[in-house]
Amino acid sequence: MQPGKIQKLQISRFSDNGAYLKDSFEEEVLLPNKFVSQDLKIGDFIEVFLYTDSLDRPVATTQKPYGVVDEILTLKIISIEEKGCFLDIGIDKDIFMPTKAPKRFKIGEFVAVRITLDKQGRLIARLGIKEHLKPYKFNIPYVKVEILPFEKTPLGIGCVVNEEYYGLLYKNQIFSPVQIGEKNIAYISKIRSDGKVDLSLKPIGDKSEDKIRLLKIIAEHKILELDFDSPPEEIQKTCQMSKKSFKTLISILLKESKIKILDSSKHAGKKAVHIA
Repeated sequence: MQPGKIQKLQISRFSDNGAYLKDSFEEEVLLPNKFVSQDLKIGDFIEVFLYTDSLDRPVATTQKPYGVVDEILTLKIISIEEKGCFLDIGIDKDIFMPTKAPKRFKIGEFVAVRITLDKQGRLIARLGIKEHLKPYKFNIPYVKVEILPFEKTPLGIGCVVNEEYYGLLYKNQIFSPVQIGEKNIAYISKIRSDGKVDLSLKPIGDKSEDKIRLLKIIAEHKILELDFDSPPEEIQKTCQMSKKSFKTLISILLKESKIKILDSSKHAGKKAVHIA
């Protein structure tokens, strides 16, 4: 019986400590009394999760863990020890995450790990999940995906995509809070040659929310002292978007007659954006 998996086992006998469950090879594992309901009887099958107790003995529980062996997920740090951290995996016994630098973590922080087994067959959480993420194998962009944000980088937020692939949300594409460890929905905007993907929080081509947000910014400024030639840094600082997105949205709003561009009264030779 391998710890770290959810499986259906058959009750073979009862003892003072609980019910013993067996697999097809007649191996037995204890389900402690606290998880044994009165209606269970010998021969019944029950779905359990297997792990090892403090004495490294296999044990079963009916509690549902947040993840199983080979899954990548984020777990909350419960305590910090000399050689690593203990994480809440959703059952009575926390899972250990070894690290050479435990002091860089904080209690209550979420950390991305891969659930696996150590050399002794004990359930363990490992850092360094990137090496286990696969290149995106489809050549179809703009599809809807599930993401698990797990790291902040100089470029943005790194995410696990559909539990298998690596994707990046760029800083200038994040217009609402994104929490590390909280799953979300995103859309693939680009597939890179190395199999990594660029992500968008909005459906590709849907500019409705961006238009509303930019119109609000223009209205708040009354006169927005930016134009197509403005430096990307100024556009990013004022509008929280890339220069490319800014130019696209300005063009759309001009066609819709919602704004107008006039000569700037503050900067000679420059243009400014007004509400039409």
